[in-house]
Formats: sequence, structure tokens, C-alpha cells
Amino acid sequence: MLACFLDAPKKVRVKEVPIPNLTPGDILVRMEASGICGTDLEKIEGQLGPGGILGHEVSGTIEKVANDVTRYKPGDRVVAHHHAPCYHCPDCSRGDFTLCSEFKRSNIDPCGFAEYFRVPQYNVARGAVIPLPPELSFEEGAMIEPTACCIRAIRRAHVQDADNVLIVGLGPTGLTQIQLLRQATTGKIVGSDIIDARLKIGKKRGADETINALTEDVPAHVRKIAREGFDLVVVSTGNEKALNQAFSSVRKGGRILLFGAPSQGATYPLNVSDLFSRQIRLLSSYSCVEAELEEAIRFVSEKRLDLKSLLSDRFRLRDAEKAMEFARTSKTAIKTMVVA
Repeated sequence: MLACFLDAPKKVRVKEVPIPNLTPGDILVRMEASGICGTDLEKIEGQLGPGGILGHEVSGTIEKVANDVTRYKPGDRVVAHHHAPCYHCPDCSRGDFTLCSEFKRSNIDPCGFAEYFRVPQYNVARGAVIPLPPELSFEEGAMIEPTACCIRAIRRAHVQDADNVLIVGLGPTGLTQIQLLRQATTGKIVGSDIIDARLKIGKKRGADETINALTEDVPAHVRKIAREGFDLVVVSTGNEKALNQAFSSVRKGGRILLFGAPSQGATYPLNVSDLFSRQIRLLSSYSCVEAELEEAIRFVSEKRLDLKSLLSDRFRLRDAEKAMEFARTSKTAIKTMVVA
């Protein structure tokens, strides 16, 4: 079968490898759609450290199950999550599932950009293979994982009715967060980005205003709307420079939510005195778990979220190298998908 690997720093290659063999409790899935995440691009650039498995936003059809698997059968349409917590450790007992030491040890084999991938027994036993309803396409299914991450993040932000919110970075997750926030607050929602295509879609998906950070002073614009600043700023980009917008746009007593994954070792010159005196709450949110994946599927099925409009470009698996480069450099792409 064909699969796409990170062979070396900044070197992606599609090559033929054996179809994974199943061990007890495993499931083999035929990939139908796999989304390119910003973290995939960061891995390729070496920003998250050396190496890494590419592709985790996946949907497909079950091709084969191990003899002892009874919950699933060949032909089932599914979304597969690459990580799963143990659900028993102290972190899990506190509800901090994505802090579980077992969480990142599991993964799909060999990767998400493959004709077939194996979901290990550990993930299967913890419910990380979730049925995809017939009313949702495989491409929507491949966007369920990032959507679930957004649901978890917005919940951690404790959004209140009438909160004014700034979203910094209008990639697919930022645009999804706009839709979730529109259902959570009657306040102003403003999005900032440097790509015009994303700014336009942000308005369509529910933002009251969108601002090009290259040509406008975002904090100044925010303070024209609310003189004291906004209640919540969601940083949906991994670029640590975006924190300048966040700290200059949030009101005293407000919250800043870090969502985009920063590069390994990224630093920011934080004015701790200002953070203290203004009583700003700094939060972060990483990944998601099965309950949020199921919730994301329900939201899309109920048409409370529009994911289809975020999908901009498709590439076949054999062209995955081109797909990665396109996603990295395009000024028009929103969500780039690798399809079977």
C-alpha cells in the first residue's frame, strides 16, 4: 500500500509499505479522508522536534477486525482517534485526560496518510473508534477530530453570555471556534488573520467583524468596540507573536486561551507584573478525547456546525507531498484534505 512519511527534516515521501498486520483487539481501516493539520506542517519543518507520525484527522471504512473484536465489523464507517487516555490515573481522575501519561503513547499505524491504517487494541478498547453517521461525508468525518479539539477548548474557556471574544488566527480551527462561540455568546466576535480568504469566510461563519492584522491595528480596533478590551481572546495560531495581540486586546480580569500549538521551545517576553495587576487568566487546551469526538459528530449531524464550507482543496494520497507543500504555502487554502 501507499503511505506518506517524514523521512528527514523537511523531507516528505510517499512510498510503498506492507499493509499492517492485526494483533488481538486491533482494527484495520481503509482510509477515505485525512486532513492536513497545522501540527503536521510543524512536524515537517522540525518545529515540534525531530521526526513524528503524519496524519491524525482520519475517517474511513473498516476493512478487517481481529478475531476477538465484536463491537465493529468490516464495512463500518468510522472516525479513528490517534490518542487515548487510560481513564484510571490521577490526571484522568481529575478530568485532565489529555495530560495522561499514556495519552500520546498510542497512535495509528503506520500513519493517517496511508491507504490502510491499524488502530491498536489499546485505542479500540477505550472507544477511540467512533461510528460515522451516514448523513456525514468522509471528509466531514476527517474534520471531526479538530472540531472536537475546539469543543474542548471553548468549554475550558468558560464562555459567558455577552462575552466579547477575539479569535487570533482563522485557520480551520479558528473558523470552527467562531461557529461554536456564536452559539455561546451574544457578545461581539471578532477574528484576525493575515489571509483575506480566511477573513471572508470568518464573516460568513458568524464573526461580527474580521481584521487583517497586516494592515490594521487589531488591539486598537478591539478597544473601539470595548474600551476596556475583550473578555476572552482565543489564540488559534501557534505563532507566539500572536500573544502581542492577545495581551493588548484582553480586558483586565479577562481570559487568554492558548489553542494553536507553539513550536518546541517557543518563548514570549511576558510582563508578569502586568499579568498580576490586571488579573488576566492564562489558559491552554490540548487535543480532545472520545466524548468530545462524539459531541462533534452530534453537532455536525444537527447542522449546528458547517464543516463543508471550510474544505478548500483535495489531493490524492499519491500526491501527498504536493498537498503538504500546498497547505504550507497557499494563500487561498482553508482546509486541505488527502483523499483515497
